[in-house]
Amino acid sequence: MLKRLYLQGLFLIFTFLGYTQTYVFKGELKNEMGEPIIGAQFIKPSSLKIIALSNDLGFFEFISDTNVLLVQQIGYSSKRITFNDQFITLKEASKLLNAVVVSENKRATLLKEATISMAIIQPNLIENTSPTNAIETIERINAVQIVDNQPIIRGGSGWSYGAGSRVGVLVDGVPMLSGDAGQPLWNFIPTEGISGVEIIKGASSVIYGSSALNGIIHLKTRKPTVTPYTRVSLSSGFYSLPKRQSLHYQGNKRNTLSNMTAFHSGIYTGLGVSVGLNLLDDQSYKMSDYDKRGRVHLGLRKTAAKHHLIYGLNAAYQEGKSGSFLLWESLALGYTIADSVPNQNLSQRLSIDPYIKWQKGNFSYMLNTRFLTINNDVENGDIATDQSNASTLWYAEFQSNYSPKNSYLNVTGGIVVLSSYSKSPLFEGDHYSKNYASYIQLDYPWKKLRLSGGGRYEHFVMDNRSEGKPVFRAGLNYSLAKYTFLRSSFGQGYRFPSIAESFIKTSVGPVSVYPSNQLVSESGTNLEIAIQQGFSINQIQLMLDVAFFQTRYHNMMEFTFGQWGPIEPPTYGAGFKTLNTGETSVKGIESNLLFEGSFNSFSVQGFFGYTYTASRALEPTRMIAPNISYRNSSSDTTQDVLKYRPRHLAKADIMVRYKKWHIGTGVTYQSVVQNIDGAFTLLIQGVQESVDQELSEHLVFNTRVGYEINSRWDSNLIFSNITNKEYTIRPADIASPRSIRFQIAYTLDKSK
Repeated sequence: MLKRLYLQGLFLIFTFLGYTQTYVFKGELKNEMGEPIIGAQFIKPSSLKIIALSNDLGFFEFISDTNVLLVQQIGYSSKRITFNDQFITLKEASKLLNAVVVSENKRATLLKEATISMAIIQPNLIENTSPTNAIETIERINAVQIVDNQPIIRGGSGWSYGAGSRVGVLVDGVPMLSGDAGQPLWNFIPTEGISGVEIIKGASSVIYGSSALNGIIHLKTRKPTVTPYTRVSLSSGFYSLPKRQSLHYQGNKRNTLSNMTAFHSGIYTGLGVSVGLNLLDDQSYKMSDYDKRGRVHLGLRKTAAKHHLIYGLNAAYQEGKSGSFLLWESLALGYTIADSVPNQNLSQRLSIDPYIKWQKGNFSYMLNTRFLTINNDVENGDIATDQSNASTLWYAEFQSNYSPKNSYLNVTGGIVVLSSYSKSPLFEGDHYSKNYASYIQLDYPWKKLRLSGGGRYEHFVMDNRSEGKPVFRAGLNYSLAKYTFLRSSFGQGYRFPSIAESFIKTSVGPVSVYPSNQLVSESGTNLEIAIQQGFSINQIQLMLDVAFFQTRYHNMMEFTFGQWGPIEPPTYGAGFKTLNTGETSVKGIESNLLFEGSFNSFSVQGFFGYTYTASRALEPTRMIAPNISYRNSSSDTTQDVLKYRPRHLAKADIMVRYKKWHIGTGVTYQSVVQNIDGAFTLLIQGVQESVDQELSEHLVFNTRVGYEINSRWDSNLIFSNITNKEYTIRPADIASPRSIRFQIAYTLDKSK
């Protein structure tokens, strides 16, 4: 009896001392396209504890005391596996409701769970439209406009030629803005390697800083995998002659456009390599407005799976020659540059972006850095006016992310240092600017509710001037039903004047641009409430999103045209100057209907979108300059509408595939721009006439027809402004006439 009790006691002791059977899990994880799934979670079903992650190549190897685990990753359906499963495939969940985004909080999140309005652009739209730069793709999105390279979201800005951007533009999390002017470098973005675009519509300064006062545009590049990917495309075409004979500034000659891109990525002996090339020759459709450039891009990426470490760098170099067009000679000569004075720019750009990411315990870390140098040698035929400029930018951001086990809490924090130096006669000498910032954001899902909130402190130094200010944001997303999501957000923004806005002094044909070194920083708040509803009709999935928004700005900076200098030739004092215009308000509603599906041999995808904005100057009689107020400088004072903004904007894009054919159509409608600077109508010939004819209102159609020759070769015929509509994109500038391009592309994707 004692012996039996003794043996039973020993058994219990060994059991409680931790003797358990272990299981070895080893294999690879892919999606249905054969692509590796990175960072998928292996979870114990009993405790929901995360015990391992798949690495950068989709591989996993670990030991578990449980023989059955749950594998899950955002955007895919979860799956139970055993230790015998070595080759695991996860199915993609519904694309519309379960699309994965990273821009809201710099980590993977489902689009349906976002607390702020977002839009995404899939890579097939980028490939089928063959953009020569990122602008051509981005401005297809509802509520987004790009005027003279300046991005505008929901009417948050007017036309602001050469001024700093209120919308942050990033590539793989790194800002793509110039150091001196804070302008997006659109043609420096490697469109040949873009895998998708995410757009946040609303103040995002807490995470992304001062340039994100009105939102962000985040472009993501394709990461190398063990299955090599290669794509080479060549497109060529021409601009049609405008309908009006007087616009044929060079007779019946048709200018041409050619674009060549090449991209390859793969992993070789553990090193991820991405190489890109872009060659463009665009003769444009306006006098002296052209772009010839070449760009190369190299990306290196190394994964040390045992140490949970990823490091690498991206580098790019671009050299080009271009001409610029600011104002027309008249409405009749709308494609002829004012005074026939061309500007020619010889530019070089170089960027080197090292980065490192690693994980330890419940923490993950990231360090992104950038060195960017830009040199623009401008030839304008006027030895007395030197518009050449050069700038250098250094950027570094350290970010930490904390996700405790057995908890859904996520904490993201970081510090940012940005320094830029400008040496340019265009800005009247040498100038320095620095930006220091720290931020933190918390995200916590509780049952059907997801909460998000955070703050940031921003400090600026420009020459001998310094200033700092905090900003905050908060948001929530509540799941009302299985496919119904209610969200609301509040966000603050803050933007300090750029070097260009403060110090630029130059002449462009018959007008001048004047410095404004008395500018003060602008700030704003953005409120939004929205509902998102998913549903299906037969085999078509649909998602309806309706958002009500309001943005208030304090000391808003606006690019203002007027008479700022002495009345003497050649400019007679006419020109542009950035001014603080006081309190302003922009409010409205945005609705979007997204859809996709397939039946028989057909598949369809696309969206319909509409945005209504009501903008207003809240201090219209305030003196913003000597004897100048917003009201007396406006061409239309009805309801004190803000300048250079349409009230209605509608966009749609539909693409249908049938076997090897696909056809797509994009439509843009913009209502008339009610208010502009009154001086424009008085000092620039033809502007009042274009206002009277309401040429800013337009309905434009774009079409693309493609045929897949075989699994590697496909072709596209691309028509822009197919009806050859004549309209103005801003005062004294007529948009492009119809253009026609043919594209042939070769794609080798060994994962398919």
